[in-house]
Amino acid sequence: MQRPSINQEANRNTPSAQSLQSLLSQSDDEFYGSLQRIWNNVVQLEDMGLIHDNNDKYMYAYRFAEVELQRAFSEKDVVFVASPIR
Repeated sequence: MQRPSINQEANRNTPSAQSLQSLLSQSDDEFYGSLQRIWNNVVQLEDMGLIHDNNDKYMYAYRFAEVELQRAFSEKDVVFVASPIR
């Protein structure tokens, strides 16, 4: 059984495919921006002498990641789709 081929060129020219691509690009930018903020905060603490080893670095990075997740969810209207109970 062969997987049906999809005409990628036809999909790229449709408005919905273009808007989806822009949304994905925006999402990537937000994700990498969050990672950059986390890393900048960790480096700043390291420069201040508050981080002494890798365990400290991971602990602070994890805490900053939690803050970024809370910020991301508070800014967005999150919709959860529940699957029916069987």
